[in-house]
Amino acid sequence: MDPKPLHPNVRKLWQVIALLLTVPLAIAAVVAGTLLDLPAGVVAVCVLLVMLPAAVVPRLAYRRWRYAIREQDLYTSKGALWHVETLVPFDRIQFVESRQGPLDRMFTLTQVIVYTAAGKAASIPGLDHDTAESIREDLSKVAGTTSV
Repeated sequence: MDPKPLHPNVRKLWQVIALLLTVPLAIAAVVAGTLLDLPAGVVAVCVLLVMLPAAVVPRLAYRRWRYAIREQDLYTSKGALWHVETLVPFDRIQFVESRQGPLDRMFTLTQVIVYTAAGKAASIPGLDHDTAESIREDLSKVAGTTSV
């Protein structure tokens, strides 16, 4: 099976999260620049350097994220700056769950999380609800487990 991309809404979700994390830093840079009486150009560059990752990283992460349920394992490929490929053999899976947090619900997304005896082995974020339920059930069947 060819690796599949995530739902496009996940990129928007990641951008919102990145903005929520970087806006306070940008405000702190402006306040610090004002208190230290720095030139406006220096403050603007600091704010730009803080905000740039919020614009770039979610796009890179979305472009790299792929998943596939293959013949004997779950394959995931992810990473914005560092690329990580993960294989979870079906015979190692203990249980599978789907999860939806408040921000996921805002963007109508669901995550699938796969656990082995060692703990959380893989997760697939940014799936529409039906796809997530289908993946959860498929992984539960091939792993011989009952889904949560």
